[in-house]
Amino acid sequence: MTEKFNHALLLLARQYRGESQGSVARKAGLDQGYYSRIENGLLPDGPSAENVDKVASALDFPTAYFYLEDGLAGLPLSVHPMNRRKASVGVTALKQVHSELNIRLIHLRRYLRAADIHPELPLPHIDVYEGGGPAEIAQTVRRAWSVPEGPIVNLTDYCERAGILVIWCDLEKGIDGVTMKVRDLPPCIFLNRNVPPDRMRASLAHELGHVIMHSIPTDTMEDEANAFASELMVPERQFRRQFAGRSGVTLEWLARQKAYWKMSMAFLLYRAGALDMVTKHQSEYAWKRISSLGWRTREPHETDFPYEEPTAFPELLRIHGDLLGYDLQTIGELIASNVSDVQKLYRPYLNRQGLYAVK
Repeated sequence: MTEKFNHALLLLARQYRGESQGSVARKAGLDQGYYSRIENGLLPDGPSAENVDKVASALDFPTAYFYLEDGLAGLPLSVHPMNRRKASVGVTALKQVHSELNIRLIHLRRYLRAADIHPELPLPHIDVYEGGGPAEIAQTVRRAWSVPEGPIVNLTDYCERAGILVIWCDLEKGIDGVTMKVRDLPPCIFLNRNVPPDRMRASLAHELGHVIMHSIPTDTMEDEANAFASELMVPERQFRRQFAGRSGVTLEWLARQKAYWKMSMAFLLYRAGALDMVTKHQSEYAWKRISSLGWRTREPHETDFPYEEPTAFPELLRIHGDLLGYDLQTIGELIASNVSDVQKLYRPYLNRQGLYAVK
C-alpha cells in the first residue's frame, strides 16, 4: 500500500519548532503559497517525495514522520498554569505545548506496543453534579483506592496503579501540569519537572480531578479541580482534627503541617481559609508574611520533601533500552524522531538504569 503524506503532522512539526510558514518555505526552497497548500492538505495527490524531503530537512524531522497515520488530539482539556489563570500562558506557548504533547502521544503509541498496562485500581469517571460535588468525589476516590486516613504518601503511585501515565517533561514556564485523554491511549498527565515537589503534587491532584470529573470544558472546571485536590490531599475532617485547640496559624505550624501532609504551606493556608478555620484577619496576616519572605514564589528549601518519581513510563523506556537492546538511533527509528529530539524529550530518563545507552 502506498504511503500517504499526513499534512496535519506537518503543521504539528512546524509549531513544535516554533517556525512560521514563510521561514520553513525559505529553508526548503519552496514558494510560500505552495508550501501553504501542502500544509493545508490542498494538493490532491500530496507533495512529491522530493519536496517532502526538502520540508523534512528544513524542519529537522525524519521523512518517515510525515507518513505516519496518527491523528491529532485537540488542545488539552485544561492547561494548568501556576497562577491558575490561562491568560498567563500566551497563544504561541500553548501551540508549542499542544504540538509537543501530540508528538509525545505519537511516541507513546509505539512504546506501548511492547507492553500492556493492566490497572490494579479502579479509575472512576464521575459527573461533578451526580457525584455530589468535587469534595464528595474526592472522598469516593480515597475509598475506592483504599487510601488510609491522613496524607497520601505517594499520589503518583496511586495514579499509576489506576492506569494513568504520569510523565515528567519540560513544559513552558507558567504551566505546571497538563492532562491529555485520547481514545486509544491511557490517560496521560504531563507534569513540569522544573517545579518544587509540593507544587508538583498539587498539580497532579488537580489534573487527576480533571481525569475523573471532566470530559468537556466548563467555566467552573478549574475551581472544581482545585476543590477536588484540596479534599483529596487534605481531607477536611482530618485537617480540622489537626487544628483542634488552636486559635490561629503561624508559619511554624504551617511548616509542620507541610512536613505531615506533603503539601505546600500556601496550599494549607488556603485550605484553612476556605474551611473558615481561621479568620479573615488571621489569613491576611499570614499571607502578608509569606509574601514578605518571598515564599509565594518558592518556599524554603529546608521544607522540601523528596519528589514522587513516576515508574510506569520509565519502565516502558527500560523495556526498549535494557530488554530489547535499543540504542538512541533505533529508538528514533521506532518513534520517527531524530536523536536530538529523543534526547531533548526524554532527558529526565536518559542514562538512568541503563536507559538508551548508545551502543
